[in-house]
Amino acid sequence: MGELPNDILAVLEALSRKEITVDEAEQLIQAVMEKRMNKNVRKQRTYIGREFMINPGEEYVGTVEVVNGKAVINGRLVGDLEVVFGELIFSGEVTGNVELVGTNIVWNGGRIGRNLEMVGCSYKGTRPTVDGKVNEVNNFFINGILGMVRNLIIKPFLHGIRIEE
Repeated sequence: MGELPNDILAVLEALSRKEITVDEAEQLIQAVMEKRMNKNVRKQRTYIGREFMINPGEEYVGTVEVVNGKAVINGRLVGDLEVVFGELIFSGEVTGNVELVGTNIVWNGGRIGRNLEMVGCSYKGTRPTVDGKVNEVNNFFINGILGMVRNLIIKPFLHGIRIEE
């Protein structure tokens, strides 16, 4: 049997000293457990035609997908990042995978904790440190097909769509 976490142990000690009631102890323990459950839940957000930004010193937990928009990662993303037909400005950290398709990228160092995959991307700057594999597909044929998909399918489809949260 393992040790009790410090926050639950503190509640039990306060209860034994009769500083709180049994009902109060139960409520506090439930709040601690709910907080732990919510902390481990990863969000997934999709931004279509919009900007997603993590500023220096900030942390976001979850998977982020950006389609035909802009991602600015200057802080820490605990999860994966996917950018399709968009723009990426990167100087922060992504703990998971980064997948980029038809994206214009400005690298300013940083770190990617798992794999980096780029298909039909253009980039400049200092590429981040990548702990996993780097896969890049960039040739005339792929760029032509991606350009056609972007101009004939994605842009007309997304034109005039407004997404409210």
